[in-house]
Amino acid sequence: MARIREALRRILFLPPALPSQIQIEVTNRCNLSCLMCPREALGVSKEDMPFELLQQVVDRIEGVKLVTLTGWGEPFIHPDLFTMIHYCKGKGLKVKLSTNGTLVDEVMQRRIVDSGLDSITFSLESIGEKSEEGHRGEKVVENLKRLLDLRKAKIPEVVIQVTIHQGKEEDLYELIRLGAEIGADRINLSRLDLRFNPSLKRPSHAEEEALFRGTEHLGAEKGIQVDFIPYAISHGMERLSYRILRKSLHRFGKYCLRLYDYLYINLKGEATPCCSLPLYSVGDILKEDLRAIWKGEQLREFRKEYKRICGACDQWRIHYKKIPNRSIQFDKEAKRSE
Repeated sequence: MARIREALRRILFLPPALPSQIQIEVTNRCNLSCLMCPREALGVSKEDMPFELLQQVVDRIEGVKLVTLTGWGEPFIHPDLFTMIHYCKGKGLKVKLSTNGTLVDEVMQRRIVDSGLDSITFSLESIGEKSEEGHRGEKVVENLKRLLDLRKAKIPEVVIQVTIHQGKEEDLYELIRLGAEIGADRINLSRLDLRFNPSLKRPSHAEEEALFRGTEHLGAEKGIQVDFIPYAISHGMERLSYRILRKSLHRFGKYCLRLYDYLYINLKGEATPCCSLPLYSVGDILKEDLRAIWKGEQLREFRKEYKRICGACDQWRIHYKKIPNRSIQFDKEAKRSE
């Protein structure tokens, strides 16, 4: 019954009393400079969130179940990352993060396993050095393999995330085979957001659909789950239900999926609707109650106007959108906090 109620709430777009997950921008510093990364276009500060500020944020999000300690940078650059993980776990939170994997050496791998981290996502676009667009490299693959060997009882969950580029289908299939071979828990596919770099290319809608069918089939054959938000996620009956209901979610695609139960907290402690809008403040978590922000006028107004503000973004939407052949130009209101 609980799952049926939740499905109905999502179809009718009746958000919960509080977000179930919060992403915290712990750092925007990175050791890579990938062509598809929007850091420069977003205008974020390349610095770390102080541990004391992280404590204040976490202390004010009671009722949230999951935190992701990742901004537009590499989290393992942060000198206090493991202290942050420990603090969040001490508050009863599930903790996840995303990494490019280059810094996850043998010492770091042991610290990850001992930290109690619940989930770690490795962003990869190819196994070798073939890709110029994003994360790649044999060194990262070796780091990933060793972490999988070290972990106990499949903790943390290990996910491989792949952004889909046109003409890179073989790299994707190769990563699925690798993930299955080394014992990764699942593969997560993501649409390429061309708003930030229109020189990159992504598959057409028809190509995307065909690619998901092929990758899902290969995943089933090799014994690894392949998720792609516009098509299917999870497993078993939940996966089947999602496939059937996905086009009905959030008033038949009227709302972005991310608007339902998610908030992003930037380096200053400001709440924003999405990681792609880190400067669009809908409240200050250090001064305002989380429930007041979540149910507040600023976020309600954003939900009404988000298509105008977010433009052609379809990262968290079921429907595929044709991206204009130009760089992103955010609505000026998207930088309220500047």
